[in-house]
Amino acid sequence: MSAKIKKISVATPYREETIRIPVLITILAVALITVPLVMWILKINNEGTRSANVARFDSLIASVNKDVRTVRALLGNDAAELAAMRDARNAAVVTLIVPEVVIVEENSRNQNIKPLQVEMDGIYWSPSKPLVSLNGDTYRVGDIIQGYEIISIGKTAVHFQAADGTEVVKDMYDDLLKGSRQ
Repeated sequence: MSAKIKKISVATPYREETIRIPVLITILAVALITVPLVMWILKINNEGTRSANVARFDSLIASVNKDVRTVRALLGNDAAELAAMRDARNAAVVTLIVPEVVIVEENSRNQNIKPLQVEMDGIYWSPSKPLVSLNGDTYRVGDIIQGYEIISIGKTAVHFQAADGTEVVKDMYDDLLKGSRQ
């Protein structure tokens, strides 16, 4: 057998082999560690979201528990429990704000007064200094528009008075009611 031996010259420059294999091993190791961590983080986030979504049902659960307590007290004729629930219900305060209803009699003493033609844009309510926006301008109590003095501004209505004493009430809901009747 004859073996051929290749002669290497001493002048041949040194060169390293490529690093493909170590890079591939590193990428594979990072992927094997990262993918399960990402999946675990996503699962934790989903569980957190699910528990946050459950939190909105707490008031519903409290309401159902109160109803169950009421039924048990009624069925068991528990007078003390019923009295405690009645006291709690009576202690609750509900405030209902409704538009003021004012019936104004027409004063026919003076036919020379023109009817008040204003469009109410809104009421800026304040107990000390209420304002009303009429026809795009802002007015307060005491101001005069179309010969009518603003004598009071309520939460939903404005009271006007003409020089002869005729009173007109302009309610915020007048335009809405007229529109719904047509």
